[in-house]
Amino acid sequence: MLQTTIVVLLTIRDYFPPNFHSDFLNGRSRYFFGAYQWAFYAHILSGPFTLFAGLVLLSDSVRRRFPAWHRRLGRVQVLCVLLLVTPSGLWMARFAATGAVAGVGFAMLAIATALCAAMGWRRAVQRRFDEHRQWMLRCYVLLCSAVVLRKIGGLSEILEVEGTYPIAAWISWLLPLIVLECLWLRNRFSTVNR
Repeated sequence: MLQTTIVVLLTIRDYFPPNFHSDFLNGRSRYFFGAYQWAFYAHILSGPFTLFAGLVLLSDSVRRRFPAWHRRLGRVQVLCVLLLVTPSGLWMARFAATGAVAGVGFAMLAIATALCAAMGWRRAVQRRFDEHRQWMLRCYVLLCSAVVLRKIGGLSEILEVEGTYPIAAWISWLLPLIVLECLWLRNRFSTVNR
C-alpha cells in the first residue's frame, strides 16, 4: 500500500501546473479552472496527509508512548477529513469522468468517510476508546480506497478489461469495509465461543 501511495504522490507533478494529457486530468480542461480546481488541489494535498497520519494514529505503540501527540494529530486528521477531504470529494464526485454510477459511488464514499471520522472523534471525546478505535479504523479503510482504486485500475489494465471504473468506484471502498466488518464479526464469535 505504501508503494502505491508513493506512486500517487509522484503523479502530483502532472498537476502543478495541470497537465490535461495526464491520466486523471485528461478531458477535464473545460471545467477545471474555478471551483473544481480548488476542490481538486484540496483533495490531492489533504488526502495523502490523512493516509500517512492515519497510519501513525493506528499504531498502538505511538499512542501509548505519546498520548498527547496522538490526540493532537487525531484532531488535525479529523478536521482535515471533515473540512477538506470530504467537501472536495463531494464536489469532484459531480464531475466523475465515467458518469453518475461512479459519481454517486464517490459521493457516498465521501459521506461515509466523514461519518466515520465524526463518530470516531465523538467516541474519543466520550472516552469510549474501543468504539473510537473501530470508527477510526473504518475511516482509515475508507481513506485507503484511493489506493485500492488505483490497484483495481492497474489490474484492469493488465487484464485488458475495459469499463471497470464505475464499479471500481464502489468496490474500492465497499469491499474493504465489508472485509473489516466480517473480521470483527468473526473475532466476536470466536471470543464468545471460547
